[in-house]
Amino acid sequence: MSPTLVIARLTLREAVRRRLVAACAAITLGLVALSAWGFDRLSHSRSLTSGEVHASVPQALIMFMFMFSFVVALSASAMASPAISAEVDSGVLLTILARPVRRRDVLLGKWLGLAAVLAAYCAAVTSLEVGVVDWVSGFLPPDSLAVGCYLFAEGVVLLTLALLLSTRLPPIASGVVGIALFGAAWLAGVVGSLGATFKIGTLRTVGEVSRYVLPTDGLWRGAIYYLEPQSLISRAVDEAAGGAANPFAVPAAPAWTYLLWVAVWFLAVMTAGLVSFERREL
Repeated sequence: MSPTLVIARLTLREAVRRRLVAACAAITLGLVALSAWGFDRLSHSRSLTSGEVHASVPQALIMFMFMFSFVVALSASAMASPAISAEVDSGVLLTILARPVRRRDVLLGKWLGLAAVLAAYCAAVTSLEVGVVDWVSGFLPPDSLAVGCYLFAEGVVLLTLALLLSTRLPPIASGVVGIALFGAAWLAGVVGSLGATFKIGTLRTVGEVSRYVLPTDGLWRGAIYYLEPQSLISRAVDEAAGGAANPFAVPAAPAWTYLLWVAVWFLAVMTAGLVSFERREL
């Protein structure tokens, strides 16, 4: 087995040993149970018409999935922030790198292990939440698989960035910076939506540029698109045509050129992490 895969396997075991997976599972189950109760109350509300219920359920699902996207981002940053810096400070890496193991094997192995945890979490949370909503209300998103993939891509972007930060910053600092950048990117997206609504070009540009600087918000909007039924998409298209914009409604899926940029961004940040780790003194 290659050193990269060995490191990946050890990283998976470490994530389980630290009970991070158990903590995320407990939080997720609690949130899914809460959403089941909420969707049941919403679907059987006597104060709403059937049309209002059918319009409200997809919007509520988008809000719940946004909450889970934050959990994914928090988990990615929390797992990756101590991945390098903590082991440098403790001297563990000095022992590992004294053997014929290259630094890039360590970084790539840790990325693979943590990405596998994120993939399992995104698949589980998407399946559970969509299944609960279908069971309680009968609503199914147009493409649940795409939703899970975009959620995973969002987590991978922040995971890769946090690993880069971990090669230079202490664990707490890199974790805080990662989450702060995630929040700033989402807030910039909201600012861009306000700029589109009120026709303020500068604010709209801020939102558009932020999606290229840190693609988490752009990927989240891809997840929103595949959560929307056709009625919400049509409404979002009408609002966009009229100059309005809603941060929780998307008129179109991300263009292939944007997804290509995300791939380039990922390769650039991963390369920067490898170079930074290679040049760090242990």
